[in-house]
Amino acid sequence: MGNSAYQHAPPLTNPVNDARVIAESLTKAGFELIGGGAQLDLDKAGTEQAIRKFGTRLAGADVGLFYYAGHGVQVRGSNYLLPTSANLTKEADVRYELIDVNVVLEEMTIAESRLNIIILDACRNNPFGGRGLRSVGAGLAQMQAPAGTIIAYATQPGAVAADGEGANSPYTDALAKAVSKPGDTVFDVFNDVGVTVKRNTGGAQQPWVSASPIEGRFYFLGPTTVVTASTPASVPPTADKEMAFWDSVKTSSNPRLFEAYLRQFPQGTFAAIAEARITELGGNPAAARVATVPMIPTNPPAPSPVAPSPPPAVPAPTPAAPAPTVDLSTPASPPGPSGTKTQTAGLAAPPAPPPVAPLPGGPARPLDASAIPYVSSKARETLSRYAEWPSPKALAISQQGNYAYFTNRTGTRSAEDVKRSALQYCQFNAEEPCALYAVDDAVVFEGKAGFKATPVDIPGSGRFDPALVPFVSDRTREVAMANYARNPTNKAIALTASGIWAAVWGKDTEETARDAALEQCQSRSQKEDCYLYAVNGEVVFDEEH
Repeated sequence: MGNSAYQHAPPLTNPVNDARVIAESLTKAGFELIGGGAQLDLDKAGTEQAIRKFGTRLAGADVGLFYYAGHGVQVRGSNYLLPTSANLTKEADVRYELIDVNVVLEEMTIAESRLNIIILDACRNNPFGGRGLRSVGAGLAQMQAPAGTIIAYATQPGAVAADGEGANSPYTDALAKAVSKPGDTVFDVFNDVGVTVKRNTGGAQQPWVSASPIEGRFYFLGPTTVVTASTPASVPPTADKEMAFWDSVKTSSNPRLFEAYLRQFPQGTFAAIAEARITELGGNPAAARVATVPMIPTNPPAPSPVAPSPPPAVPAPTPAAPAPTVDLSTPASPPGPSGTKTQTAGLAAPPAPPPVAPLPGGPARPLDASAIPYVSSKARETLSRYAEWPSPKALAISQQGNYAYFTNRTGTRSAEDVKRSALQYCQFNAEEPCALYAVDDAVVFEGKAGFKATPVDIPGSGRFDPALVPFVSDRTREVAMANYARNPTNKAIALTASGIWAAVWGKDTEETARDAALEQCQSRSQKEDCYLYAVNGEVVFDEEH
């Protein structure tokens, strides 16, 4: 994203050029670009729409990267990007005119991608310096990187970066070249950029990186092996590079990465595992083998230079999948007598149970929706499609006719995760513990022994603990909720029983945080009710539903 043509602030020459060159470099590295190319000169509505599309597309991806060039300012310790329409006349305009960088972080956190990278070439002079806005500072403030996140700045916090006299800024010029070098990890890339920019600006500009620990290694372009072959003994060892390559792909769900490994290391230590993973992920390992050429011939001819192998393709982020499919059916309740509670937390209480189907028992067996006990015929019709849904998945039922299921459509939920979430969702709606009926495609409900419920904890009060937040995925607990716990006060979390959530922090007041969390959650959930779960460090769920 690059903004140059500002309407109410000094225009900048290079940001649109910077965005184009980075878009080109990332495309060559295998990234998918939102909108099909660099997003240029966007006003506030256009910027918000682009960020929303980015967050939607990022769901379930391995890597997400957000690049911005243009004006940026810090206000009371928070960083803001300036759309081309930005026009600050007073401090209260900030929330209406600018884009908080935390909005991008929130989208990344919600998507639960394995690695997130934010690059901000936005540390230029304050464009509103003559308007008496005392809280608007120079450069950008340092941000705490959430788990699995790298935040790269064009210069040190509080310092000012140059727009550049050439076609690109000094930072973007160095970055575009660095990401095009095969074999450098992401940290190598940003270190090289920092050294280059510092040297090229005579020490006037020093790029900065804020990062949390990153599992594995990430390459914009995978490592290549260069064989000089003046004599067989002079061939450099490939074991370290093979291990580095394997570490960067071994947990991926994209078969192209494993195909790239086989092309690079056809006789590699992990070749058999790579073939198995390709088959498991629906690919064809034989196709990868067809294109492979041994790095070193078994009986080499007279020494001669050997061309380097082509760099392995780094895949585009995994295409986004739909939000987790969660369904909870509660038939409409008939009017009850005066004083009877017919609504609980915005969800209709079920009517008297329909005729109970025979209770199945015995060992695990394939699910037959027509045999599911307690639930209505309409529910059985819905659940007739259960076998089509991706695993891991789980289905929970109550004696009152409620049911809930969770699946893994986003690729972020584990087997234990879907079981816990299905039980929590069902229990929340039924107001009583539920039982697991099916896990994946097998029935696990032991009907002959009667209805054996499995109570689950849904904390409603007390101190906030990221590991105990209900309904959301384990990954969300580990990353987003832990990040919430570390951030400053005037913060809040709102969520739905299906696992949709929103977290805000650093607001002016506690009330503002409450309202913002509910508003963001409701905009994501559409029809489902959102509830405040936590305010600052306290759980308030029991008070709010």
